Amino acid sequence: MTQVAAPLAGPDIDWQLTSMQLESECVSVTAQAFTRIDAIAGAAGEGRPDLERLLEIEDTLAGMDETLVAHTALTAFAVDPELREKAGACRAAVERLGVNVAGHPGIYAIAGRAAAAAEQPVDRRLALVYLESGRRAGAHLPPATRTEIAGLMRELSQVQLDYQRALAADRTSIEISKEEAGSLPLSMQLSLRATDNGFVVPVTYGAVNREFLARMADGGVRERDQVAFLNRGGPDNLGRVQRAVELRREIARLAGYSSWAQYRLDTLMAGDPDRAMDLVRTVNRALLDKAGDEIAALEALKRESGDPTPFAAWDYGYFQPRLERERYGVDDAELRRYFPVETIVPRVLDIYAELFGLRFERVPAGDDAWAPGVSLYAISDAVDEGDTAARPFAFFYLDLAPREGKFLSPASYPLQAGRRLPGNSYRRPVAAIVGNGPQARPGEPALFSHAGLVQFFHEFGHVMHTTLSTAPYATLYGANTRRDFVETPSQMLENWVWQPAVLRRLSSHVETGEPLPPETIARMTGLKRASTGVFWTRQAFLATWDLTLHGPNADLDANALWFELMPRLTPLPPTPGTMPPASFMPVMGGYDANYYGYLWSRVYAQDLFSVFAREGIDSPAVGRRFREQVLAPGGAREPDELFRAFTGRPVNYDAFFEELGVKRRSTDDR
Repeated sequence: MTQVAAPLAGPDIDWQLTSMQLESECVSVTAQAFTRIDAIAGAAGEGRPDLERLLEIEDTLAGMDETLVAHTALTAFAVDPELREKAGACRAAVERLGVNVAGHPGIYAIAGRAAAAAEQPVDRRLALVYLESGRRAGAHLPPATRTEIAGLMRELSQVQLDYQRALAADRTSIEISKEEAGSLPLSMQLSLRATDNGFVVPVTYGAVNREFLARMADGGVRERDQVAFLNRGGPDNLGRVQRAVELRREIARLAGYSSWAQYRLDTLMAGDPDRAMDLVRTVNRALLDKAGDEIAALEALKRESGDPTPFAAWDYGYFQPRLERERYGVDDAELRRYFPVETIVPRVLDIYAELFGLRFERVPAGDDAWAPGVSLYAISDAVDEGDTAARPFAFFYLDLAPREGKFLSPASYPLQAGRRLPGNSYRRPVAAIVGNGPQARPGEPALFSHAGLVQFFHEFGHVMHTTLSTAPYATLYGANTRRDFVETPSQMLENWVWQPAVLRRLSSHVETGEPLPPETIARMTGLKRASTGVFWTRQAFLATWDLTLHGPNADLDANALWFELMPRLTPLPPTPGTMPPASFMPVMGGYDANYYGYLWSRVYAQDLFSVFAREGIDSPAVGRRFREQVLAPGGAREPDELFRAFTGRPVNYDAFFEELGVKRRSTDDR
């Protein structure tokens, strides 16, 4: 990665908004956008070609989104709580406008005629996407029904936003005594807030809590932590889930669908809930015995430790890492010392740069965009030595510094879509990875766990999907593809941080600078399959719960259904006295009736990776093919077409089950 000497200009985004400015600009920009769109779709636009009118609507929506990038994104980024609140309101306003546009009968009619008349496949594709959105929003229905659906959609958007805000603001913690903290490393104790009698332990999602549980020998403390973790969000958030399910069911009914799951999958790869559930059941059946064997081994370890009590869900986070240390000689705390954040980030960028023929350059003028510690990078095509530097075609922000008001786990955000502009210029896309990364402890820098490294590599895969597209329209750009394919590229790219050569290249001991020893890497790769049964049966359970909750049965209680399904589909019992749906973000963050997509996309991901495994994970030629055939088209082509273009065949389950160490072969095409 090259540090540029001359300053580069970053994206034209003003992050230094006041709350008053944010609010007033959001109101005026959204109002102007809808007024213009309504005029284009109404009598004022008649007499012009339908495709021309549709493209003008598309341009208006994209322009609004670009103007309001900061106004909406600051709901997840801003340091000031008031600014976050105003940004959340702006985001809700933009979503309401989207609902109104999708349900607009004039736009629906224009899109139908444009789809029939379009000569270019990408124009037809754009029109079909507008048609799909209109059908799901009830644009073809009587005015009274459309109005009712729009009102329900607005309420649903607000309920979901309230849920997310509550979870983002949640700072649940437990208190432990000095005696209970005895099994924790001194460095971990020093990182906790001390009290007169012990310590306060934050109950969080991600690596921090995993490391705490891995070292907490006291089962009673682990149980308290688990109960607190699964009660985040509280009864209010649980009530919001129930209300969201009711609203979704009613919207689907009014739009002519048998269930919200049918409504959602109508425009996805799977096509219908039965096809999605078939995949989920196939995976669960294949892995349930393996998952049971994995838990049996942990039960035996617990008995050997002198604890005869039944194995509980809160035991998993302690005994699984212990088994890893004792059976495989892999200690997560020691592994961390090979993954300092300040070393990992540039090395990850180097790997992506080589794989996809890119160059990443720091843009100092963009640093500290919305808070101290934010970094901005420009993305350009790599050039041969001596050639004129390529012009940056995209940007991304990186904000991993722990800070109040951020989601606890880093995630990627597509801030601005790329798109073709008048005069054949191109709007440069902008993405970000934002969230609380590892917290530095006294006397040492911030360190990734290996799981944290996998997550960072995954999220940067989303950045690549978001910024390497060449689709001409914002609606079709980058990850604006079928929802059950969105995770596929990133899941495929996770495979890199399990490859011995890549792990050697990435790792650098915080004290010696030495890479991971080959024998440690061999144990890590052997360990990778040690818990795949538990992990993927849990994924199958969550997908089943989600699809069932959003199915045709109108009398389901979200929490009761969780407790009913979990013991049937996984070897771990649920934790009594908890309400897990209150903090299960996917069901209120866009993956409702879509959670199966993690499994669905993983099957595609491993099959895509089989091409790299065969032809070379460090092959620039294969990387270029993947960039051009899978990432570049974005949503301009169906995912199955992208898959066939890269692999030359339909998908099958073979690579997926092989990766999990399950001897099951299938050539069933989907």
